[in-house]
Amino acid sequence: MAQAKQASEEAERLATARAKVGMQMAEKQGRIATLDIECATLKQTLELLRQETASTFVKLCEKRLFYTKRTETLTVKLQEQQEWFSMKNKITRQEPHVAKSQSKQNFIEGEKHVIFNSEGSLDKFNKPGKLYTQLVSAQLKIQDIKSQRSALLLEISRIKQILEQEKNIIPGFPAALQQMDMKSLEEEYKALQGDKSGEVEYFQSLDETINGMKGILDPVKCQCGLEYNLKLDGEAMDIS
Repeated sequence: MAQAKQASEEAERLATARAKVGMQMAEKQGRIATLDIECATLKQTLELLRQETASTFVKLCEKRLFYTKRTETLTVKLQEQQEWFSMKNKITRQEPHVAKSQSKQNFIEGEKHVIFNSEGSLDKFNKPGKLYTQLVSAQLKIQDIKSQRSALLLEISRIKQILEQEKNIIPGFPAALQQMDMKSLEEEYKALQGDKSGEVEYFQSLDETINGMKGILDPVKCQCGLEYNLKLDGEAMDIS
């Protein structure tokens, strides 16, 4: 009897131990299944991050190429305007003497500089009018270049903000990858800002030349025999 009781107790202990081991195995299998799911999710997330990184890098390369070409175009336009202004500035300095002597010669020879229609309105201006028109056109072109440059600076600032946001979203990326495109944009931004000093000097010189031309008086003679003084002001041609 004692041996049978001992065998029964031993069998119960073995059954209890087996049940406990079975529960532990079930728990571990559940944890393994959960880890497999988390691993698959992490792999998908990593793949999405890689795709996003590649897409962002391509976009940044396109933006850099666009900004580079745009900067080159603006630089060429500004250089052309500076060369044109330099040439016109030399002509303008010589214009008062040439215009004065030419005016006297025209009065003596009876040549007319302007032609009036039947209502007495002005149909054709002489050379100072053309020069003023060219100066106004140059001012408009310069304003357009300044607007384009400002828009470019704003776009670069916006891209910098996007990069900062992406750096906060993806902190696990290498520092070199996070700073590579930012450094390039910083260099382009500083280069554009550095051109402002040259532009200010150029615009001031242009304003001085235009203000100098306001004092130019060019006497003209109508076909009817009346004499007029043709004068440049800040907005249009005045006849007094």
